[in-house]
Amino acid sequence: MSVAQQIINFGGNIRFTPERLYTPSSDAEVLTILDRHAHGKIRVVGSLHAWSPLVPSDEALVDLRHFDRVEVDRDADGVVWATVGGGCKIKHLLRKLHRMSDSTIPSLGLITEQTIAGAISTATHGSGKQSLSHYMAELRVAAYDANGRAHIYTWNDGSELRAARCALGCMGIILSVKFRCVPKYEIAEIVQPCATIDEVLAGEEEFPLQQFYLGPHLWSYFAQRRVATAEFHPRRSLSAKLYRAYWFFGIDVGLHLVIKTLTMLPAGWIRFFYRHVLAKVVLMNVRFVDHSERMLVMEHELFKHLEIEIFVPARHVRAAAAFVEDVLKVFDGDGPTPLTLQSIGMADELEKLRGTFTHHYPITFRRVLHDDALIAMSSGDEPYYAISFITYVEPRKPFFAMASFLAHSMARLFDARPHWGKYFPLDHADVERVYPNLSQFRAICRRVDPYGVFCNAFTDRVLFGIE
Repeated sequence: MSVAQQIINFGGNIRFTPERLYTPSSDAEVLTILDRHAHGKIRVVGSLHAWSPLVPSDEALVDLRHFDRVEVDRDADGVVWATVGGGCKIKHLLRKLHRMSDSTIPSLGLITEQTIAGAISTATHGSGKQSLSHYMAELRVAAYDANGRAHIYTWNDGSELRAARCALGCMGIILSVKFRCVPKYEIAEIVQPCATIDEVLAGEEEFPLQQFYLGPHLWSYFAQRRVATAEFHPRRSLSAKLYRAYWFFGIDVGLHLVIKTLTMLPAGWIRFFYRHVLAKVVLMNVRFVDHSERMLVMEHELFKHLEIEIFVPARHVRAAAAFVEDVLKVFDGDGPTPLTLQSIGMADELEKLRGTFTHHYPITFRRVLHDDALIAMSSGDEPYYAISFITYVEPRKPFFAMASFLAHSMARLFDARPHWGKYFPLDHADVERVYPNLSQFRAICRRVDPYGVFCNAFTDRVLFGIE
């Protein structure tokens, strides 16, 4: 235990100083912490790569860095199972799985800096599969019993497991998780320009792992067509190495430096870049194959940024994409106000914001299959599309206005859900309307946390309606 210094998240928008910072190394130490703060407040810190105020705690903050053990077992049928400590970072988990077996994790998000507990708590996702949370077969969680005494639960079925798969830290401290691994695989990828979203979506059956980008001011798409290959080759080809070098230096570093530089200039420069330059510098229509962990991951942690990600049901993705384009044009001072806003009484609000922000980063679309979790962003009966908006501009007030408008209007028009771990402007009434299982989730939380120890101001507001 130590007296904590100020904690600052990756995006720099969340800052707080807890009274106590704990770094336990055993289950017994975690239970002692829970008993010590049984009538106080406890939150868990991971890699601090979230932009929503999920982590802040004025009292106790728990760092699970010592809970990083990875155990691998192979059952009688040859299936590989991994049991992983909640504090293990995904990048370390991948390395250990590769050393200990010929397996990998079943779903991989864009970054690997997150801890496994943090990734599960917010239903971190990739493209073309369910979120990582969906695949958790068992969770060991330190929480409380009905009398408020510290207790370790093991959930491997039922509503408790479905709730714990995405619980925002409100069901206790995730000590370990267990999931079924999949054999290591490779991804074949080709980037193709597409004039319309219909052209992009027409390729989903052939390329189920694809993600795609809407270029602002260009208003056409680039599809990152992806499919898993049938074989895995331990040795990487020269073309794969060259492609990863191109992607790192050209996209992860070079493109982002260009965008950051252009945001410091008059808005006309960023418009010119997307309309006349971007398509000429992106390598397209060439097929490359490499290991999945290299193809599915970007180095998004290299540059500080802030993000909102809005999930829309698959049935609404075409209308949502058109709406996003129209709204961003109005924020840039161009185009008419979408007529659909009249039906929800938000047309005048958008007009007041006309010309206040020029968006400067490609809008990313990822398809996420429906999750078996109570309040994951993609829980339900159909796939969702996660639509991501990123900013490098500071101060961020104009971006916040745009992000808030999109979140509120899309929630009403398309039953959209913002990512729990990213900028989150919705209130409790909005959340309750788009999450039909929220009342069941709250009831389970109260059973394992009768005094609300694991909640903070953010979760109280958005989940429980407590201001």
